[in-house]
Amino acid sequence: MNVKEAQKVIEALRTGLPPDGYVRHFTVGRQSEVSQLIAKLGDGQPGSLLLKANYGSGKTHLLRFIREAALEEGYAVSSVTLDARSAVRFNRMDQILGAIWRGLEIPSLPGHKGVRSFFEFIHQHIERAKSESSGQEFWRELTNKWRWDYSQALESPAMFIAIRAWSSGKPTVHALVEDWLFQPWTYYSQRKNLYLELVEKLRTHFRDPRPEWKFYAASEGIFNFQLQDYAQSWATLRDIQKICQCAGLKGLVLLFDEFEDVIYNLRRIDYQEAAFWNLFQFYFGSQFQGLTFFAVTPDFVVKCKQLLLSKDRWDYDYSLFDKLPTFEMSPLDNSQLQDVVDRILNVHSKAYQWQPTALLPSSGLRLITAKTASIQVQDRTRHTIREAVKFLDRLLEDSA
Repeated sequence: MNVKEAQKVIEALRTGLPPDGYVRHFTVGRQSEVSQLIAKLGDGQPGSLLLKANYGSGKTHLLRFIREAALEEGYAVSSVTLDARSAVRFNRMDQILGAIWRGLEIPSLPGHKGVRSFFEFIHQHIERAKSESSGQEFWRELTNKWRWDYSQALESPAMFIAIRAWSSGKPTVHALVEDWLFQPWTYYSQRKNLYLELVEKLRTHFRDPRPEWKFYAASEGIFNFQLQDYAQSWATLRDIQKICQCAGLKGLVLLFDEFEDVIYNLRRIDYQEAAFWNLFQFYFGSQFQGLTFFAVTPDFVVKCKQLLLSKDRWDYDYSLFDKLPTFEMSPLDNSQLQDVVDRILNVHSKAYQWQPTALLPSSGLRLITAKTASIQVQDRTRHTIREAVKFLDRLLEDSA
């Protein structure tokens, strides 16, 4: 990293967390455990994992580590933090889909997220396919040989309409598509308006053979991601996975943080049961064939069972929780924490163009890990990082 990058890293480390793009640089030790995660990404097989760690002791770090590794492996990635109070409830797959769209990243477009970057990525491939004579069958099928009149290449008719409307190149259409997919539940009463803006007014660009009523009639639900137990929400996830693979990516990786929100912030038991069922759907693999990771605390499964029992759900199939594959990263020991501190030292010296080792006794930074060894495990790593940066900042100021 150059001087400017090193300074940004140190600024982030002052909060106790490495910035995006440098998480793996500060992931030390536990090589066999890290290798398991990398191998799961490498084999490309669909599946899910519960990532177990206590609050403050690595859940979010693990997700950020997987994000960086997945992007480098050639996956599209979306990171979602559950928050029932902010319309990201796991019992509502339309809300989850909106959050997935907001966090979606493409490896070839670092720093860009969301519908806009993904759709531009799609249309780059469509334009390239027009000029190439072979190997582009999917894009021809998707566009019906560039006519855009109708297509069965995707499961979700709403997804096709959104991609087709985007091809018009109109900024107002792009803004509407983006807002619709980010929060589809706010458009359930605006289906006719979606038809007018995304179909009727774009007839100079394409013709759609379906009659108007099919687009907004309740029985058809083309613009509705909630009908039939959120069938179109799941279909859209499968379509994103399919498009990624047809565009040369390895697939889609979903990362869910703060999964305890299902227990503590979904107040109704029927909502909680629906959220648990969606969790099992990801693990069964029938609804989504990508890779999914859920960050939870070590006693998550026990807490789920206790919750259901406390609500008199005696007939629930509790064995489903026991079948969930899990992964637990062990906490850092003192030698591994020292490795983190040594890496901070190297970045700090580059960031401010100085040589702290010339002023620092060999045992200087080791005193930091010795002091933080008594801190509770869940706070130890973040506290050590903050203290190391604070120590080096003071030493730099004193040397000046």
